[in-house]
Amino acid sequence: EISCSLVGSEMCIRDSYFITLFGNNNMEKGLKGMILEMKHKFELVYRITFIIICATGIFIHFDLNDRNVNVHEFSFFTLWSNIFCLVFMIILLIKHFTGKDTRSKLLIYFKGMALASITCTFLVYHFSEHKIILPDDTMTSLGLPVESILAHYVVPYMFILDWLFFQPKGLFRWNHIITWLAFPFIYIVCFFTRCQCNAPEEFINVPKYPYFFLNYESIGYGKCFLYILFLVGIFLAVNFIIVFTDSFLYQRGIFQKLQKKTDKKISSS
Repeated sequence: EISCSLVGSEMCIRDSYFITLFGNNNMEKGLKGMILEMKHKFELVYRITFIIICATGIFIHFDLNDRNVNVHEFSFFTLWSNIFCLVFMIILLIKHFTGKDTRSKLLIYFKGMALASITCTFLVYHFSEHKIILPDDTMTSLGLPVESILAHYVVPYMFILDWLFFQPKGLFRWNHIITWLAFPFIYIVCFFTRCQCNAPEEFINVPKYPYFFLNYESIGYGKCFLYILFLVGIFLAVNFIIVFTDSFLYQRGIFQKLQKKTDKKISSS
């Protein structure tokens, strides 16, 4: 009986050794896979939440009973950049559910353009807020209208966090610093075209210029041009910071290992 118990103890020790040697690796792989799966689901829920919040912020900017107000809202770069981010996220979600590539060069390029635009939306609004006249009846306890909080703060922060945590790094290029200016350039051309082509009657109930720094009739063409150059400088600085940060995070390997594991998980599934 003693010998049997000794043999049994030896077998238990040996089995526990092999479990420790091989079983822990499998457990570790299973745990990592579970963590990656949870991250993947959280990413999906996060982006769906972003779409709902962004769409809500855009919707409450409009007045269904006032055409002039609705048309006037499209003169704000805020609305342009929010719609840009919303459309991008919807396309990303469609590609995800249809099994298409969500990391194509073109998609990543426009992600950076949207990121730069929404970041500048936050910066310009936040640091020129004292020049904006807001109606008292739309104020919240935070001192701003709900649509302004969503469009100028919540949406930019959520879009930036999406880039930091969910997008692969090292995909932006240095020439994007210049080419991302295409979006604000298109906006400024459409803005001045609207001001020049619309009849004065169109601006009876709504202001002609949504931003004081674009009101060339009041501040003069020279000062307006200087403001535009200053804004171009802000865009270039933001674009540079985004590309530099993207390159820095990639070279330092921050999030890089997690991204590789996520790629393997996606390719295997």
